[in-house]
Amino acid sequence: RPYPKTVQQRKIIQQEVQQMINNNQVGPSRSPWSSPVIIQEKKDGTIRFLVDYRKLNAVTKKDNYPHPSTEELLNRIGGHQYYTKLDLKSGYFQIPISKADRPKTAFITQDGLYEFYVLSQGLMNAPATFQRVMNDLIGNGRWDYVVVYLDDILIFSNSFEEHQQHLNEILGILATANFQVNSAKCTIAVPEIEFLSHIISKNQLKPSSDKIKPIIDMIEPTTLKQANAFIGKLNWYRKFIPNFARIAAPINKVTNKTKAKRNEFKWGPEQSKSFHQFKQILISKPLFLDYPDPTAPFILTTDASNHQ
Repeated sequence: RPYPKTVQQRKIIQQEVQQMINNNQVGPSRSPWSSPVIIQEKKDGTIRFLVDYRKLNAVTKKDNYPHPSTEELLNRIGGHQYYTKLDLKSGYFQIPISKADRPKTAFITQDGLYEFYVLSQGLMNAPATFQRVMNDLIGNGRWDYVVVYLDDILIFSNSFEEHQQHLNEILGILATANFQVNSAKCTIAVPEIEFLSHIISKNQLKPSSDKIKPIIDMIEPTTLKQANAFIGKLNWYRKFIPNFARIAAPINKVTNKTKAKRNEFKWGPEQSKSFHQFKQILISKPLFLDYPDPTAPFILTTDASNHQ
């Protein structure tokens, strides 16, 4: 049955469902399946319509199609003169679902039962399906001058003329497959671009400042969950922070607990020092990495830590 909703939330759901019906993305259903709807507010105040597919996902066979790792993508796309990022307009909704599988996507509201005609967010295999479709679509150009991460397509080139050629080719591929881009969210032919929470240019890779601010704003942890959240966010930027493992060692020492032992969590002066040291690094030091010169010799430095 549907989750309880306020009058305002019901109106929002009605509007969202009607809009999807008008766009031929959903329709009435007689499915034996039914998943409840949840409403999530985005940072910009707009509403995200989601379906709670946890019960369906629990009995779904997982599609293990690979996703490109962030490290691989960042290493590949750096060091170029021009970048273009294409954002697909409601990317998942541009991929149809077979009629046989539509009933499984059924969702229930206070007003009725509906099912998706297109790929829905929340389905366990939706990301793998979308990544497969995009990889098959882009084909041999992948990694040579374009990478795809879910509904973001990044094109990179070493000259403006080359970039025009690459951009026209990718736009042609998308048009042939009837994919639409969201022009308001596209960035065309720029020397520096944000991608996967990093700023990428010809010479440097650095973290996005708006992703660092939430770490700066975090209060000192008092629970295991809060400490894990802090160190987890920091791990995303560990490559930019010299001696990261050494500074993080006191925090890791107290976060190495299972949920059953979370009451043993103790945050002391040693952890507090590490916490504030990380924050000081984030606000006072420029965080960036230069791209390696493949023509120069490489030096590998190793170190055995005494920390247990």
